[in-house]
Amino acid sequence: MNFADTNWLEALYFDAATREQESRCGVVERFMRRQGGQLGISHLVYLEARNVFSRNAKEAEPEEWRRLVSDFNGLLYLDPMNWEFLRRDAFELFVRYSPKTVVGTLDMAILASAKLCGATRLLSFDETLKAVAAAERIAVFPPLTDEGKRLLSELKAA
Repeated sequence: MNFADTNWLEALYFDAATREQESRCGVVERFMRRQGGQLGISHLVYLEARNVFSRNAKEAEPEEWRRLVSDFNGLLYLDPMNWEFLRRDAFELFVRYSPKTVVGTLDMAILASAKLCGATRLLSFDETLKAVAAAERIAVFPPLTDEGKRLLSELKAA
């Protein structure tokens, strides 16, 4: 299952305003056209997306958010979460990776939720999150940049 991070959803639903966003939107559009299929998200991604979508649109109820919600049980699958299992798995990730690099609490919880829902590939533009996912043997897209490869190497070496 392809599991989408919040920044992937942002590029999927928002029009590009900057060069970086334009590049991301292009990557997402090509991937979705070629790969298709349903994207899994967790309640943590859903929660973060709610905040990010209103902040980016500068609106309480943006059209992009309404489109995302209308895609449930079609393009998007919202995985039910067991908070006890999520906490357990996130703690395990913290034990393995927090001593080695700076990892965000929400990012590690999102990765734990991706693993719990059976994700085989993480769709994200966050190099730290992707490097930790790769260390956990989850495929990532887009492929790791040089920065992500360096971090993955450090994670494996330590």
